[in-house]
Amino acid sequence: MDWKRTTEGSMADDGTIDGLTGLANHQHFRSLLERALLPQAQQRGDPLTLVLCDVDHFLDVNEMYGHAFGDVLLTRVARLLVEALPETAVVARYGGDEFAAALPDTRLDEAFTLLEEFRRRVAALTLAEQPEVRVTSSIGLAAFPTHGNNDADLVRAADQAMYLSKVSGRNKVSLPLSDSRMVTKTSYYTTTQLERLSQLARMLKRNEASLLRESLDDLLKKYDDRLGSPPRG
Repeated sequence: MDWKRTTEGSMADDGTIDGLTGLANHQHFRSLLERALLPQAQQRGDPLTLVLCDVDHFLDVNEMYGHAFGDVLLTRVARLLVEALPETAVVARYGGDEFAAALPDTRLDEAFTLLEEFRRRVAALTLAEQPEVRVTSSIGLAAFPTHGNNDADLVRAADQAMYLSKVSGRNKVSLPLSDSRMVTKTSYYTTTQLERLSQLARMLKRNEASLLRESLDDLLKKYDDRLGSPPRG
């Protein structure tokens, strides 16, 4: 079932869809997460990653350029988010300038790469109505079951991660403070490296996470004689 967006038909008339963006609204998203997506992940033992993000300094843009332009901006950001995520993703306008997404069968590292690409697209966004306006996004991720086994815990963890992106400079993808396995990718790689990685992924029709794992495997093989045999099990 395609839960990502529904802009016409019966679902658009039953109070589940955001009128501006055509995405699921807050209430419908939470219902799907609690009643369908999480139970499915639990039953199958599959990963699931939750995303929360918002547009940095949106209120300032809205006040300076007007609500009509603010609506255009939100619509474009919503479209970029949909385009950056797989068809299986459930994407919602969570409220105001905040968006949410649930990515079934998607590990945290894979989601991180997808949202890093979304972050870059938002930062590069230019609108003909006000070409001088540039915006960025702050993004938080949380994974089932690592950061929570229910919708409330996952949302809380993703919100904490989004807040971390905000207070550490904005225009970032972050994880909850409790997770030390991964630091914002932009802390390690230059813009040029990230752009070339994205270009290579498109050329090879692969995702960036798989290319990064391939490079890590090559690195480990290079120093295999120093590392010794990998642990069993």
